[in-house]
Amino acid sequence: TVPNVAGGGAEEAPPRKRARQVSASATSAASAAAPDKLAQAGKETAKESRSVVTPRRWRLRCGERANAIRNPIREIMDTIAGKENPSKRLISLAQGDPTAYPHLRPGGNMVSAVAGAVSGGGANGYQPSQGNALCRTAVAEHFSLRGREPLKPSDVFMTLGCSEALSHCVAALAAKGSNMLLPRPGFCLYQVLCDYHGVECRYYDLLPDQGWEVNIEHLESLVDDKTCALLINNPSNPCGAVYSRVHLAAVMRAAQRLCLPVIADEVYAEMTFEEPYVACAEAGPQVPVLSVCALSKRWLAPGWRLGWITVHDAGGLFANAGIPEALLKLCQVSLGPSAPLQAALPEILRTTTPDWYAKVLDALKASADCCVRRCRGIPGLEVASEPQGAMYFMVRLLPGALEGVGVDDVAFARLLLEEESIAVLPGQCFNAPGFFRVVFAAPPEVLESAFDRVEAFCRRRNRPAKSQAEWP
Repeated sequence: TVPNVAGGGAEEAPPRKRARQVSASATSAASAAAPDKLAQAGKETAKESRSVVTPRRWRLRCGERANAIRNPIREIMDTIAGKENPSKRLISLAQGDPTAYPHLRPGGNMVSAVAGAVSGGGANGYQPSQGNALCRTAVAEHFSLRGREPLKPSDVFMTLGCSEALSHCVAALAAKGSNMLLPRPGFCLYQVLCDYHGVECRYYDLLPDQGWEVNIEHLESLVDDKTCALLINNPSNPCGAVYSRVHLAAVMRAAQRLCLPVIADEVYAEMTFEEPYVACAEAGPQVPVLSVCALSKRWLAPGWRLGWITVHDAGGLFANAGIPEALLKLCQVSLGPSAPLQAALPEILRTTTPDWYAKVLDALKASADCCVRRCRGIPGLEVASEPQGAMYFMVRLLPGALEGVGVDDVAFARLLLEEESIAVLPGQCFNAPGFFRVVFAAPPEVLESAFDRVEAFCRRRNRPAKSQAEWP
């Protein structure tokens, strides 16, 4: 219909005009439908093309950070392992496990505490990410220090051994582009963790002929505005050093001047022979300190994998930077160590007697004395500084004294294993070429037998050693 202008109504359109309208409508509808059909056809063609031309394939790739992990001990020792003399029983002076021989074992009270926690049925569930509250309370009480604010349970973070405690500390301080000061010689895990968390390693020297004390002047020369922390290991692996209160206070004063927080690896806390143990946080009360420890060494239970971090803040510096919150987030990833072990720790700390601790130290001291005495009677070897604690000491190779060895510590370790089936770790594992590390956790009778073979090896290869003035 079309409007009837004159009458205001509508009238029928002429037939020819009506036909044209119908034709136009049909054409318009067909044109509108054409793109939809074309699009649908395109989708079907693309679908067929994908299914026929580009099938899905396996493309597995290793994570870059995990793949980049390098362990210097493994890289060096994998070239030596398996080459011992088959006619002689292997004796290892390389493994830092205090339980390798039966004379060093966890106390009966420790075993009973764990057995009770397991059988009691109250420690089967998940624990708070930061750790069992009673466990953290016991650690806080046990490790509070003179001259510092007493630790609170909130200052304690339970971890899967000391290794995870160290990892959490490095991660919490690993600002982008930062560097960290590490001891040289030092435990190689420090480098592994820094590399993993993207932190540059800068090494400060320890002085072998001065009890492996810190070269403070060298330490200070390494610091710039991106230095995030100073790591101190006392008592020391691999050196067996124990720092005096005077020396440690001087190192902590340097940290205060340089405005550096300290990561204190104190897993060998109290494991000293004559020099009294002093904690870093006690020696430097104005410096914020993250201290790590575990049941692994002093309590002779490395396989129990129970460690902790204690946060000794100073003037709220850690709190203001969000470090405790960062540690908590890290703990939320692994959800903490075994619940029965955490439940047992308060009883372990409360019931382990001074006599038990003393018995362990007496055994280690007797073994250390045996090793030092034997090394001093072997040509080509020198003990620069006697061990004062922990379970280790470093032995220097005298230049020119051993035929086919010189001061090549890797060659020394390889040949000693091949000829005498004695395993030691080359100093290069600890950034100390020209030395090798001895673990003195074995009983004296085993050590005597081991050093009989070391002496035989060195005497076969001995040439008159150069005096120190002739060293290169």
